[in-house]
Amino acid sequence: MSGISTLLLVIFVLFCVQAIGGVFQVKDYRKAIKRVHQLGNVGVGQKRGRLFSGNIVMIACNNEGVITGAEIMEGLTFLTKFKETNTFLEMELKGKMVPELMEVINRFDKKQRKKYKGYVRAIEALDMRLNQGITL
Repeated sequence: MSGISTLLLVIFVLFCVQAIGGVFQVKDYRKAIKRVHQLGNVGVGQKRGRLFSGNIVMIACNNEGVITGAEIMEGLTFLTKFKETNTFLEMELKGKMVPELMEVINRFDKKQRKKYKGYVRAIEALDMRLNQGITL
């Protein structure tokens, strides 16, 4: 085999591994959504990573706006899984009120909003649901 053929074969194998890994990641996402949804209404936020790792954050709250649980998937590869998370900005998440967290993120500057984008979007989604009276 020539050098170009070998390179193309390696690229194809890596592409297949990434595709298979993506299938497993979608299955893990679905399982995590079901787990978090059992805790109440779910807000999901995503921070895409370019060179650095990104994350997907799922936060659950009850109908009164009290956070009941959260999970995060953080990393660079398809090998990452969702894990329970209990803190945000060194604050305990469980038991906090969504409006209280909205006050915190509304004070963020542009750089902080970008850094915590997954959490921000998940909290904003919950706040929107609570303000519109939407429960799932």
